[in-house]
Amino acid sequence: MSYTEFFEFKEHPFRITPDVEYFFASPNHMEALQSLKYFVDSDEGFLVMTGEPGTGKTITMRKFMNELPDTVEYAYVMFPSLEPEEMFRAVLEDFGFPIGENQTKNALFAGFRDFLTEKKRQGKKPLLIIDEAQNLPARTLEELRILSNLETEKEKLIRFVIAGQPELDSKLNSPSLRQLRQRITLHVSLDYMNFDDMSKYVAFRLSKGGFHGQYPEKKFYKKLYSYTGGNPRLVNLAMERSLMAAYVDQNKVLSCKHLDSAAASLKLERKKDNMNSKFFLYTGLALIAAIFIAGALFYYGTLYGKRQAEMMHPLKAPAAVPAAPATPADKPVQTPPAEPEKPAEKVPPVQIQTPPAPVQQPLVREMPETVPTASKTGIVKANILNMREKPDITSAVLAKLPLNTEVQILLERDGWLNISVTVSGTEITGWIYGRNVEIGS
Repeated sequence: MSYTEFFEFKEHPFRITPDVEYFFASPNHMEALQSLKYFVDSDEGFLVMTGEPGTGKTITMRKFMNELPDTVEYAYVMFPSLEPEEMFRAVLEDFGFPIGENQTKNALFAGFRDFLTEKKRQGKKPLLIIDEAQNLPARTLEELRILSNLETEKEKLIRFVIAGQPELDSKLNSPSLRQLRQRITLHVSLDYMNFDDMSKYVAFRLSKGGFHGQYPEKKFYKKLYSYTGGNPRLVNLAMERSLMAAYVDQNKVLSCKHLDSAAASLKLERKKDNMNSKFFLYTGLALIAAIFIAGALFYYGTLYGKRQAEMMHPLKAPAAVPAAPATPADKPVQTPPAEPEKPAEKVPPVQIQTPPAPVQQPLVREMPETVPTASKTGIVKANILNMREKPDITSAVLAKLPLNTEVQILLERDGWLNISVTVSGTEITGWIYGRNVEIGS
């Protein structure tokens, strides 16, 4: 009996092969999928999707290909490394273009242009999809730019979706590929899952596989997250080994003991700060701000008290002045009446009894300059980021924010950010997905 039979699974729920039946629609992955679908219907030429190994690039791409309409005719190329000539021939073969013997590249290029023109005439949308593109040499990536020159007077004959690890971004940012980079108008980034998404991901996979047992407790998920950091591939491996450990233990309830055994076999180490790093960061900042505000209040409170005392102290000053009448009587000329009345000129401001509000007014004006603001700003780190009406990838797109757009963050909710941004001179508010924004202060 295998562990799948022991747990009454209908199939392995945590295989690392990209099975689209097990595509988990996290907000990040759905944003990527919707961006791919938008790209097909747009007039854009290049879309680039990047993400660390195991974040789900291939399964997202295959989900996208499975849902393409019949009007889209695509070629899918996935090789670790291809020279320009090899890439060109691989593309032709995948599109079904016949390659004759001893044909020159110029002849193939001209024939392929006629081939794509005919596809357009038939109402087709040719699409080239390249996976694991971070391994392509720079000269092969430049070959894609040359292929993108295939166009009519009105529209492009072929579009490109390029996926790879973050090293792909580094290559595209090199000076030798600046012309290709300028043609990339859409950029999608896939990241690791947060704790909530990872918990739902595990439950989704268990349910999809036909699990009938008791689902793990929250402490199991917390430890799983500390071992994997939300990397879907590592989650799959750790869950499969945990199920095997539970099977060996003949226990149908997954426990932290089984997870620890799985982590040991995979040589995974716990990252204790994964769950709490942001919490401690924000708590520390809040504590510093509280201390700063308290210090400011104490300083200005003390200053206010001193000012009050200084305003009241002149009432005693006239008592020391009457020593003037002791001036000898034989010098009446040197005893002008104006002399003792000089202090009296200072008395009226004291007798007016200045109302409390004006006395406190300097404190009210100065305090806001020292109290740190709670607002945040962010910078868009995707080439194009959809700003939506609601925190939902299916809601209407209000605007498309280009790379390095500065936004004002108003609210955070479940990975989404409610922002305010000025577009064409008009300030608008909407929602964007937080992983594509670098948050400042």
